[in-house]
Amino acid sequence: MDPPGRRPTILVVEDDPDLRLVHSEILSHEGYTVLAASDGVEALELVEDEDPPAMVLLDLRMPRMNGWDLAKRLRLRPGWRDIPIVVVAAHYRIADEAAAIGARAWLHKPVSIDLLLRVVGQIYAERTHGGSS
Repeated sequence: MDPPGRRPTILVVEDDPDLRLVHSEILSHEGYTVLAASDGVEALELVEDEDPPAMVLLDLRMPRMNGWDLAKRLRLRPGWRDIPIVVVAAHYRIADEAAAIGARAWLHKPVSIDLLLRVVGQIYAERTHGGSS
């Protein structure tokens, strides 16, 4: 259970350093704890000894390890199978690609602050008040 007054951890995986910083700062400002990685390899290293986050914001096209491969690897880890993934990408097939990895939602870049917070907030609320715990 999350400590009172503190929102959960969100893993942000984005190879664009400016977007990674902006998304991380927005979420941090809203009270979320943020882990940020530039690609799938860094994300796996970052969460090696961590409890699963409440959610993953995931770009798909990244160097070294892309989002598809990272999603597959995360789903194999104990406790990660049901962690919601939100794909954040700029290509035209984003809906199909997000569905293919079992993402809970997708956001087309550039993402407005309001939309990002609304989607993250909805998924968090569903997880804590209605869905799986």
